[in-house]
Amino acid sequence: MPPRSVESARRSTTASAERLLNLLIALLDRESGYTREQLRAIVPGYDRAGNQDAFERMFERDKAHLRSLGYPVEEIPDDDPWASDAQLTPRYRVPRGSYRLPEVRFSAEESAVLAVAAGAWNDAAQDRLARRALDKLEPALSAEATPGRDVQPTVAVADPAFEPLLSAVLAHRTVRFDYVDRTGAYTQRTVQPWGVGSRYGAWYLAGWDTDRGAQRTFRLSRIISEVAVTRETFEPPRDFSMGGQLARMVRQPPQVRVLVLVRQGAGQLLRRIAAPAASSSWRAPAGFDAVELAVHDTESAAEQVCAAGPDAWVPRDPVAVGGTGSAVAPQTQAAVAEAVTRRLEDARAFQARMAGVRVQWGKQRRQGAAKASTEHHLARLLHIVRHVYAHQGAELEETARHFGITDAELVSDLQTLFVCGRPGHLPDQLIDASWDDGHIYLGNAQELSEPVRLTVPEASALLMGLQTLQAVPGGDSRVVRSAMRKVATAADALPLADALAAPEGDAAAEPRDTALVAQLRGAIAAGRRVRLRYLVASRDEVTERLVDPVRMIFSDGHQYVRGWCLQADAPRTFRADRIVGCEDAGEAEVHPRMESEVRSSIQPAKRRPVQAVVVTDRRGRWIVEHYHAKRFVAVAVPAPAGADHSGGGDLAVNSQPGDAARSRSARGPRPLPEFVAAEVDFPTLDALSSLVTRHAGHVGVVSPPEAVAAVEQWLNSSGRGQGPGRS
Repeated sequence: MPPRSVESARRSTTASAERLLNLLIALLDRESGYTREQLRAIVPGYDRAGNQDAFERMFERDKAHLRSLGYPVEEIPDDDPWASDAQLTPRYRVPRGSYRLPEVRFSAEESAVLAVAAGAWNDAAQDRLARRALDKLEPALSAEATPGRDVQPTVAVADPAFEPLLSAVLAHRTVRFDYVDRTGAYTQRTVQPWGVGSRYGAWYLAGWDTDRGAQRTFRLSRIISEVAVTRETFEPPRDFSMGGQLARMVRQPPQVRVLVLVRQGAGQLLRRIAAPAASSSWRAPAGFDAVELAVHDTESAAEQVCAAGPDAWVPRDPVAVGGTGSAVAPQTQAAVAEAVTRRLEDARAFQARMAGVRVQWGKQRRQGAAKASTEHHLARLLHIVRHVYAHQGAELEETARHFGITDAELVSDLQTLFVCGRPGHLPDQLIDASWDDGHIYLGNAQELSEPVRLTVPEASALLMGLQTLQAVPGGDSRVVRSAMRKVATAADALPLADALAAPEGDAAAEPRDTALVAQLRGAIAAGRRVRLRYLVASRDEVTERLVDPVRMIFSDGHQYVRGWCLQADAPRTFRADRIVGCEDAGEAEVHPRMESEVRSSIQPAKRRPVQAVVVTDRRGRWIVEHYHAKRFVAVAVPAPAGADHSGGGDLAVNSQPGDAARSRSARGPRPLPEFVAAEVDFPTLDALSSLVTRHAGHVGVVSPPEAVAAVEQWLNSSGRGQGPGRS
């Protein structure tokens, strides 16, 4: 954005925050309240509304902003005894004390886990809510809290269905959506949503399926329509716990064993989850190794093999490679081989259709950006008032650091406060702010200095961060549960804690570290350097690294170690289940750049060498968010050659028979675009190609030409048995 546009947007946000602050002060000023017209006359900023309709829209938005920050704007009858019924108009106020934070205190241990939980979100909207909640709780936190830096959970959401489902859970509203189950069948579901949460790297919805008359759990990535939130309300069961529901989702032992032939020196990620063939009678062809893959079902096995592309294949008949007496069942072997063949055919067919795709990028809209910046600025102004009232005379530089802003930004905020005040805006009615000597003093804003209760969305964001801590091995579940109940109390919504916390004493809710992770934690605690043999999946190679580990990160069901890599001479993050070997390498050094890291991150590099435009269908729409697409747009994809074009056109492609023509209730969910093009960065062409074969038939590549050529070569050389590998 050009500098002039940035400055214009900043001024607009500041003006909106100033108007909102003056409106809040006016609503707090008089118990009898003000009518809309009175507020229009006394609140600076409303004079910019060109007409009555513009003012009405502005006022409705402003009320929503204040309510979202925890100030209950009430509408009360007019108190004019001489007015007729026709003349009566509602009055608006914020009752004194209605927003005050309940009596609650957090111990040093609870305050520490709250700080960790508030920094867990990678989702921008939830991150703002969680941090705003922590800001509001500042008066109730222990000054002795010292958040640990050795463990950091992160919460990432790549499913567009998350936000509307969470809103429906909090509002107790029934939802409708289209869903595709494990068999690929499409159905429309009507659900009373009880809770959402993540487990093993995936997000789930639990609730009551009204059509089936039973409790069901849905994986969010399989929701293939927009979520329609209805007006129908319900009361969730008192004994339901999403934490308990997630804790009971224990991984089942593998049920399927299949023989896979992997090209020597390649297929490292597949080898990592496999084992050498148990039977010595297996004879792999020249240039291949025989391994046995243990997975939950045939489709999971096929997905893993397809992801390896030309470097792995599944022989249909074990006898064909000389094997007998193995634990691999011939019918299972044949079923997996068939699944691999089908998936690769689907991938080739989908990629063939990409030649007819035309991508026209429109203007990318940032939905809710203006709303978020205005609310964020107003929330910061109110937090400054509360903080300075509690620390009169605080140094300006230290206060700016506390809020994570520059000195100039803090001075600008103080100047905004200085021109806000009670209706009339005479000198003795304005907020008294001074900072001339480098120390900040505020006065005449007592009504804004009181601690404010959490809103339900704020508490929910913080509670879900705490819920993630319950899944981190080695965490203190007792402290987390106690903090959750106090956070819910701060929002006057105690059932929230009961619904999200895992039941005490549930063995599944107390995860344990693997031996490797325990070794890494020990190295962090003792300040030791480690020598890692690490599998770089995007390059299909095992490298050796010397690392000074600093912290463990828990995200999407995986553990990561964050530390200083001596080979890269920079901070790096390593996924624990891709560490092939780990040994002590002496005493670690202190690296200032690592020490200055405020927040752990496992986000990908901002720029990656391979920039491609991929196309996904509704089943693969999560890719747009998961891979941090820079832009995306709905596109039309030609039907496959020989397809029946009557009765649906492009929308019928990749759908169940009759799906396009399926009648929808006016209250039903709105279908998503059938196909979306997204601009995504990848570390290597092989990583891009692997994505295409792993999610066979749901993703293809449109450009650039060299990426299309690489993907097509990968596809054409995959599943070819003993044929030539990649050139």
